Amino acid sequence: MKNCLLCNRRLNWQPSFKALLLLGDIQVPLVCQTCRASFQTWQSPHCVGCGRTSPRGKLCTDCQRWQQQGTPMIEVTTCYQYNSAMHDFMQRYKFHGDYRLRQVFRTQLTQRAKQLGDYFVPVPVSQMTMLTRGFNQVAGLLDLKLTPLLSVKAKTKQAQSTKTRAERLATKQPFEITKGISLPQGPMVLIDDIYTTGRTFHHAIEALHAAGCQDIKGLVLAAARLNN
Repeated sequence: MKNCLLCNRRLNWQPSFKALLLLGDIQVPLVCQTCRASFQTWQSPHCVGCGRTSPRGKLCTDCQRWQQQGTPMIEVTTCYQYNSAMHDFMQRYKFHGDYRLRQVFRTQLTQRAKQLGDYFVPVPVSQMTMLTRGFNQVAGLLDLKLTPLLSVKAKTKQAQSTKTRAERLATKQPFEITKGISLPQGPMVLIDDIYTTGRTFHHAIEALHAAGCQDIKGLVLAAARLNN
């Protein structure tokens, strides 16, 4: 019997009779039902841009602003709201470096990515982040062969979490196409962990479009509430 990866309580779980009869790999849950229920999905109708809840399923006000600025728009699938449970998860996984927690959403995010395209491009982290944290938190959430098409130009990059909304929106383009990487010939999925203002995600879209990538969809683990 295992413990929940998040609250460390014993998992009160037994495989179903059907699962035992199938004699295949039995997927043991990693998180208890209480912890799993604390993560909230976005309800329909969804914004056709960022995937968050939006009246009549049209572009939300944030995506309308990006469109007005001439930013290329792509369809983005957003799995969860960035609520207190997701904040706590990210603090432990991303900022405290608890790499075990990559498993909590890994199967789900991997399955969604496979439904959206054939090539998987994670939003990159800087060299300094890789040295200090030891991993790219986006890549850790995926059990896939990744295409590291984007790189951070500078060795260091100020974390978006330390900036105000205005500072995030004013951030200059931090990404470039990785040298020596061929452009994928097929549908591509751009993947990030958290979508707040959308500045980082749209920088990545702009860099990919400028390089000639057109068939792109987006996938994000969690997004913050809309700023109307």
